[in-house]
Amino acid sequence: MLGHHGFPHRDVTVRVESAWNSVNLYDLLIVMFDVNRHLKMPDSRVIKLIKRLGAEVNPNQKRILCMNKVDLVDDKKDLLKVAKEFEDLPGFERYFMVSGLKGKGVKDLVQYLMDQAVRRPWDEEPATMTEEVMKTISLEVVREKMLDHIHQEIPYVIEHRLMDWKELKDGSLRVEQHFIAPKQSQRQILVGKNGSKIGRIGIEANEELRSIFKRDVHLMLQVRVAKKRSS
Repeated sequence: MLGHHGFPHRDVTVRVESAWNSVNLYDLLIVMFDVNRHLKMPDSRVIKLIKRLGAEVNPNQKRILCMNKVDLVDDKKDLLKVAKEFEDLPGFERYFMVSGLKGKGVKDLVQYLMDQAVRRPWDEEPATMTEEVMKTISLEVVREKMLDHIHQEIPYVIEHRLMDWKELKDGSLRVEQHFIAPKQSQRQILVGKNGSKIGRIGIEANEELRSIFKRDVHLMLQVRVAKKRSS
């Protein structure tokens, strides 16, 4: 994902690096892709990613390939063509065809995951969230609310940063996040008339964060335009 200046957004780069660094931490990895989109508009980057992760068996990790959105595929024979396209990848132990929306195939996937689960002590207390996890959740919740209210391409060109995180004396959290838009016109769309849109996003996100963290949250959102890079 590139900004208007041709460089990756800072938070996107960090998230991608973090995702790759964590790939080998888990006992089982699900590689999921939109099979309907793959049939209509194949993306070489997605194909490359699937082949990269399925190229060889990882002795310390099971990997499965999951084709999602099968309900959108009109000719079901096309699903077999996709399965055949990736059948020679030894890194994937199983292949699943599912529809998250309709629930098709989900039961089989869940049962497989349950069969693979290993009983062992928790690495951390299951009811305890670290500060880093809470910060990540706060970003995800706010971005989710933004996507609910902005139904254009704009969310995908806006940089989203956590600027400040502080636990106050009364136990509540002060959280400040900034949205950085490439253009003033995009900022105006996100802000809305008299701040109505960003205000609604903030209210809904704040309520959800209070519910998740079980404490008061003071969420502050700011939308600004990116500074132009000097040539």
